[in-house]
Amino acid sequence: MITSNRISSVSFLFSLFLIISFLGCSELLDRVIIPRNVVLSIYRSPKLDQYKINSVTLLPMAPDDTTDHGTFFATNHFLNSLKQKFPNTKFEVPPVDSIMAFDSLAIVKIIDSIEKLRRLDLKYFFDTDLGYAVEENYADAMLIGTINKIVNKKGFSSGRGIFKPIDATLTSCQFTYYLISLKDGRVLWKAQILGEEGYYLLGKEEEFAPLDYAISNGIDKVIDKIPLTDSKLE
Repeated sequence: MITSNRISSVSFLFSLFLIISFLGCSELLDRVIIPRNVVLSIYRSPKLDQYKINSVTLLPMAPDDTTDHGTFFATNHFLNSLKQKFPNTKFEVPPVDSIMAFDSLAIVKIIDSIEKLRRLDLKYFFDTDLGYAVEENYADAMLIGTINKIVNKKGFSSGRGIFKPIDATLTSCQFTYYLISLKDGRVLWKAQILGEEGYYLLGKEEEFAPLDYAISNGIDKVIDKIPLTDSKLE
């Protein structure tokens, strides 16, 4: 009888251990994050083929400076990707750091104007400090982008320019890029993108915030949709 009770107790404890282990695994499974990176929508002007684009000015995204280093992480990622994808098209980021430092909403104001008018008012744009810097590049078109929505699920700690996950966390970012003709201000192309980046339990420390990686992931998804050619237009 004593042996039977001991066996029953051991069986009970073993069963309890299995249940606890299963629940623990379920909790960990809940913390497994699978980021999504998708192109949500694309607009392409029906008159796009009438434009020759040999050079493009890329403006830093608004906002795109989540570090202590003053770097435009996602914009630089986009620039490098564009140069690799379209080697015969000239891409350049104008020196607008001081302008954006003085007026952090400079890009946002231009985006708002584009959305309101459905085109870029070049006279107004070139009269601004930002527009003057762009005009100096003598480019055929401009890529300009802005963040529409950011969602952080759970969290991460940051300090001294280092980002470290304190739990499984997902950063989700919806953003928009426009390709604008600098000849007449027409919106030649517009894409809305969802970019995400997951950090995991006991993950490594990162120098850049998950937002930077989320935007870059979305850029990687849309790069093939940009209506430029990999051979130089004559």
